[in-house]
Amino acid sequence: MNLIFVFADQWRVGAMGYAKEDPVLTPLMDRFCEESTYCDHAFSTFPVCSPHRASLMTGKYPLSAGFFTNCKKGLSLRLKDEEICVGDVLKKEGYDTAYIGKWHLDEAEQTYCAEPKSGARNWDAYTPPGVRRHGFDYWYSYGTFDKHLSPHYWENTDEMIQIHQWSPEHETDKAIEYLEEKRDKSKPFALYISWNPPHSIYSEVPEEYLKLYDDVKLKNNVRLGGIHHHTGEEAPMTEEEMTLTTKQYYAAISGLDKQFGRIIDYLKENDLYDDTLVILSADHGDMMGSHGLMGKHVWYEESIRIPFVVHIPGNDNRRCSTCIGSQDMMPTILGLLNCPIPDTVEGEDCQRFIKGEEDEERVSFICASPGRADFVEKFKKAGKDPATYGWRGVRTKRYTYVIELGYDVICKPKRYLYDNQQDPEQIHPLDLDTKENKMLARELEAKVVNWMKCQNDGFIDNWSREAAYE
Repeated sequence: MNLIFVFADQWRVGAMGYAKEDPVLTPLMDRFCEESTYCDHAFSTFPVCSPHRASLMTGKYPLSAGFFTNCKKGLSLRLKDEEICVGDVLKKEGYDTAYIGKWHLDEAEQTYCAEPKSGARNWDAYTPPGVRRHGFDYWYSYGTFDKHLSPHYWENTDEMIQIHQWSPEHETDKAIEYLEEKRDKSKPFALYISWNPPHSIYSEVPEEYLKLYDDVKLKNNVRLGGIHHHTGEEAPMTEEEMTLTTKQYYAAISGLDKQFGRIIDYLKENDLYDDTLVILSADHGDMMGSHGLMGKHVWYEESIRIPFVVHIPGNDNRRCSTCIGSQDMMPTILGLLNCPIPDTVEGEDCQRFIKGEEDEERVSFICASPGRADFVEKFKKAGKDPATYGWRGVRTKRYTYVIELGYDVICKPKRYLYDNQQDPEQIHPLDLDTKENKMLARELEAKVVNWMKCQNDGFIDNWSREAAYE
């Protein structure tokens, strides 16, 4: 069986027509959902690009893979050569492997060189052939670059390929070209396609998709004034500005819908659809003004809940409501393809849930650490490990529970408990002074603490000193 794994950056689960949450037009994705297993409790374990991607590739929790933030200028951070990734396994198992689009798992070149020969700037990086590509043979990729209407890529040399075309459209062109011309047709193929939109810059979207959204209303929990949670930076937005940004976000997703439809059409027209495992997913979500926040890095549903739609040839349409996290995706893919799962994997092969079994008690652990380079530097100057601050939590089928130490060297511990069934927009955190809620919080905190112990997470030491329950 072949594999195509398509994932977008900063695409929240509600922003697809099939979810019936945001008013987004995605008819082709909706049809795909009707032919597949729609997982409505899939979560980004660490809702930031590089940590999720590290987990997606290795099957480890992000912190175990060494990721407490993005690969960015000024930090010596990348996916380690010795990590066993999904591409490594699939290549060994005889697959023709390919990666197209955003990678964001290599060190920013400007960390070490002011003017890299590749032309990479800021957080961007050219990943050369070899071990850093972790088993992917066909390569048409870049580190991270947010000018979606004028993207660039590298193949097997450090010569930058500059393009004047919307990046998802161009990457879909390259994916079809790979399927048609570049792959070894004597082998099964495994193709990963990583689209950057709907990630900001939001305005970088073709006009044809923007025209679809003339009458957009903001969600009830959108608060204008937008303070990005983990930076504390004020980003005031008027209602008009927030409405335009929302239109642009939705427009990008409608554009992705068209490109995804092209991929599915190609598979069906070439008799490949019934022999290909196709998965549609995302890195993490986007707050888009909910709770007065923009971006990700927080524990709200708009940030952590992501699409995870799995088409298994021969399987009927179904819905899976068991909690699944980033680290579960790699072993699940390998399990579905009947490939061996490395001993290094910390996630679980969840194919039995996707095929119809449910586990009401299964949970997804979630976390985030200081995200910006200047925050990291601030902690290091204070003699503190930035990876041991931020927040940790757990998402059960019904509840979200979070313990937070913040993003400052001097912090005040906080706890949050949300009933996502009774309060789906998480506007009213539960009162932890009541006996019932305190007992539930204790139970969930014990799960988080045990998970941190298994992870050797230094956060637990800080939390135990600062905020143990009386």
